Amino acid sequence: MNVMTRTDEPRTHFILVPGFAGFDALGSLHYYHGVTEALRGWKGAMYEAPLTLHYFPNLPTARIETRAKLLLDWLLQRYKRGLLRLDRGDAIHFVGHSTGGMDIRWMMKCLHEHAVRNEPIEKFPAEAIIKSICSVQFLSTPHRGSNLAHVVGGWSSKLQALVTVLYETSRTLRQPGARLLASSLKRLGWSAGWVHAILDTMSLFSACDERDGLARARARGVYFDTLKWLNDASDDFGVVADLDPARYAADAARAEELFRTTYAHVRLRSIVTRAEPLPGAPDHDLFKIFHRWTAREPGQELGPDCSVRRLDAAGSVALGRAHNDGIVNCVSMVWPTPDDSVFVDADHADILGHHGGPGAPDEDVVSPAHKRYDIFLSSSGFDRERFLQVWRSVRSFAFASESGRDRRAPLTRVVLPAFSARIPDAEADRAAAADSAPSPRAEADAPSSSLGAEGAVP
Repeated sequence: MNVMTRTDEPRTHFILVPGFAGFDALGSLHYYHGVTEALRGWKGAMYEAPLTLHYFPNLPTARIETRAKLLLDWLLQRYKRGLLRLDRGDAIHFVGHSTGGMDIRWMMKCLHEHAVRNEPIEKFPAEAIIKSICSVQFLSTPHRGSNLAHVVGGWSSKLQALVTVLYETSRTLRQPGARLLASSLKRLGWSAGWVHAILDTMSLFSACDERDGLARARARGVYFDTLKWLNDASDDFGVVADLDPARYAADAARAEELFRTTYAHVRLRSIVTRAEPLPGAPDHDLFKIFHRWTAREPGQELGPDCSVRRLDAAGSVALGRAHNDGIVNCVSMVWPTPDDSVFVDADHADILGHHGGPGAPDEDVVSPAHKRYDIFLSSSGFDRERFLQVWRSVRSFAFASESGRDRRAPLTRVVLPAFSARIPDAEADRAAAADSAPSPRAEADAPSSSLGAEGAVP
């Protein structure tokens, strides 16, 4: 739901894009937990500019190109409905977590291609949309791929088959199937938050009170939302292959050139995360396994070793290719340069609000039906104070990009020759890098049935 003021005053929009396995809200889990309140300001604090938050309901495991096209289509729908307006000079700030950052980059490349051809997108001028983008912030984004994707890439078909089995089991057996899966997970002895999130979601497939019509409707909503998520994942698992560094790393250099020219007015920042497994965690703990695989013989395609300043201004951190947050190698998150990046001690899910530590509410302030889960068993020490620090920084960075800008002024047209519309394979990447790629620099209005996808501050 959007709460819009009846005014021609330019509005500020934050568009938050989820990453791998992404969704807005699913069962008992909200992807960006507590972020609405963090961006609005705690204790009722408001901003001078009207602010609207949008949570994009992504496809979970589809190819980056497919997800990016869906994001662009979703963005155009916001313009058609008048939620975003070009004539008013609305400012757009993208925030992408993990693969969601890659979706944003690819979507912006699609906008660039339309601007090159001077063709509108469904009657909306591409250059005007480009101008409206003020900042992009990448959280734990694998700009040059992830070694984890390289390690598990050979198992993609098996993983996709497993998701298909889960889909058919849930579709056919519903509650009995959920109980079967729940008992299997419990027997494995996993205690991480992601397990509890699955169990809690499956418990919502049936209403507590069958006489309550609203409770039955909500249970159906959770059930069919989960089925759709499983069906989407079983249909397209291409994102794993896309994130193999040997296949995708060269695109980072092309993207740098694009952001130096067409998007030179856009302020960029990457937030780099790193965490180690929890001491004493069992060998079969999923975070411990993924962390080990991500660190296993990482290739040079991930990027060079570098040093990145800490977000809390307490010096800088030296990063090597083996360092990771359990999912993504740290040097791959550094983009476009170390100077455009900041470092936070956090695992891959901490920064989303799914972390341990005292002081944070277990339930989402905006939607109490959704809970906070410490998804991974890491030793990051990430807590509510650090969570608020990160998201206040996200907010401040975005608003600083609007300072002194005339949103209604015409955009100077600077565009490049069109890039390839597909993700090249490794051979094409090497040829492009050798022949034509520029040198790199120095370094929710489709809400789930149980939660509205957008929050707004009037």
